[in-house]
Amino acid sequence: MTGKIKFCILLLFNILLYITQSTSIFAADNMEPDIKAVVFLLDTSGSMQTNDPSGYALDGIAQLVYTLPTNYEVGFVAYHTEVAAIQPLVGNDQREQVIRAAEGVEYKGYSNAGAGLEAAVELFQERTEAEKHIVLLSDGEVLLAEEEGTSRSRESYQKAMERAREEGIRIHVIGLGEEMEDRDNSIFQAAAYTGGGSWYTPQALKLQSAIDAILTEELGIKQTTAAIVEGSGREEKVVIDLPFSHADKVRVLLTGSSAIEQLQTSFQAGEASQRNGERYALIELQNPQGEQMEVSFLGKEGNQVRITLIPEYRVRAVAEVSYEDSVPAKEGAEYYQREAAITYTFFDEESGSIQLWTEDYFQHGRMILTEEGKEQEVTLDKGQLTSRIGVTEAALIHTSFDCSLLPVNVLSLSPIRVELEAAPPLPVEKPPYLLYAILSFTCLGILVVLLYRRKPKPEVIPEKENRPAPGKASYVGNIRLYISRAPSGQDIAPLAYDLFRLPSTKVISLAEILESCGIKEVFSGAEGIYISSGQGRSIILTNQSDCCILKSGEILMKNKSYQLYQDAKVDITFEDEVSELTLQYKVLKPSQMR
Repeated sequence: MTGKIKFCILLLFNILLYITQSTSIFAADNMEPDIKAVVFLLDTSGSMQTNDPSGYALDGIAQLVYTLPTNYEVGFVAYHTEVAAIQPLVGNDQREQVIRAAEGVEYKGYSNAGAGLEAAVELFQERTEAEKHIVLLSDGEVLLAEEEGTSRSRESYQKAMERAREEGIRIHVIGLGEEMEDRDNSIFQAAAYTGGGSWYTPQALKLQSAIDAILTEELGIKQTTAAIVEGSGREEKVVIDLPFSHADKVRVLLTGSSAIEQLQTSFQAGEASQRNGERYALIELQNPQGEQMEVSFLGKEGNQVRITLIPEYRVRAVAEVSYEDSVPAKEGAEYYQREAAITYTFFDEESGSIQLWTEDYFQHGRMILTEEGKEQEVTLDKGQLTSRIGVTEAALIHTSFDCSLLPVNVLSLSPIRVELEAAPPLPVEKPPYLLYAILSFTCLGILVVLLYRRKPKPEVIPEKENRPAPGKASYVGNIRLYISRAPSGQDIAPLAYDLFRLPSTKVISLAEILESCGIKEVFSGAEGIYISSGQGRSIILTNQSDCCILKSGEILMKNKSYQLYQDAKVDITFEDEVSELTLQYKVLKPSQMR
């Protein structure tokens, strides 16, 4: 056959060929969210009565405590002449304890910031949170009644700063009042020393900008402004779009310069709760289901109210693989050129069946995909990511996801493993079968005539099974069988088959062994795997099947024999690519062979 004809046949075959196979791979285990922690440290010295007469600092702390996503633990420390209150770190369901501790303090005495910071750092002892933060709000320098006490407190403050930096704790400082206008104030040193942020607020009424900056810039919490409403002195009604269907939780935060009164809401969600502060209100929606919610409140004239959405998700990823094979341009190639298209789809972790991020709000959202250590920025399309990988050999790739570019807070998203199949071999050129058939029939006819003339005696030749030659040594052990997945999909309890009861000349197939053990199911290819006795108290395994057999990571080739000694183990994936079995050879003592 000429080269041009060969090329045309291959080209035609390639046009007709479009192989797609799909595999869904779920993460083996749900990944627990990274636990983060924030301790709020409040200066409650007597000067705070002047700088915060209305208690806005406590209100700001309460707002921060309730706004933080679920994976944050929170604690509280207050100090004046000495440490006035300590609330150890607690989880999301116990945040009320932090608020009660904050509400129980009063402004009095001097400012022992050294003791306060030491106590705050101590709350992180032996903690393993992914991130650790201290938010310090103070209106002045370290100051006690005596110079000696002031000096000791400053020294304690310095040591606590150094310990915080060693332990990866970032300190963020909010300076309140005129005395904190000087950025050289020693209290601000803690922020610069530990890589935290610092803000100056002349009046407690203006704390909101510092609170917003801590949430977004320092803690990296994603929030979306849904509306800004100018108070008119009348009831304000606002319809808010909720593009976060099936989120684990959405916090709806209303903040203003004065109290938000007569708040009413209408929404669809699994559960909900509401908290009100002096200048904020927070509605917490568990598993929101609607696309909108209605909010109404009394809008005081001159009070600008901002409505912010803070969504959080717990996510499970699934990978689906399809392949496109083409004939390579290179002459002499033995395999197709294969490209795998891996599509990642994201589902709610709890249900496992609700697809996430399909709303228009997420269209063209960006994520960072890492496959086998290689990062790439990928765009969401209808809630899915797609990457393409060239494939030559079978591989198991590890994929992880970075959601920091998405406008939502993703608390957990486990890495997954994706199995890629090797490129299939190119078809072998077939010989001219018609010509071979004519020649074969002609030769057969001639042979029949010759045999007829010689009139040989009729002889019946028994069919011979293509078994390997038997061994000359005796069997001295047994084999253990561990079936992790039978053709029916069920696991089978471990089995043992005694080889020592067989004569040395016996060659037995794996199918016969399974049948002898009472297994009724048919394992495709087991009839082509043979066991015979070997020298040195071993057995010989011969593979004449298309099963995939692995021994210590090595593939045992077809039509070859391999010697197995004491405790040798092979893993067999049968021809149906569903059933799996592990075979282990055991040598027995003479006392055991009875």
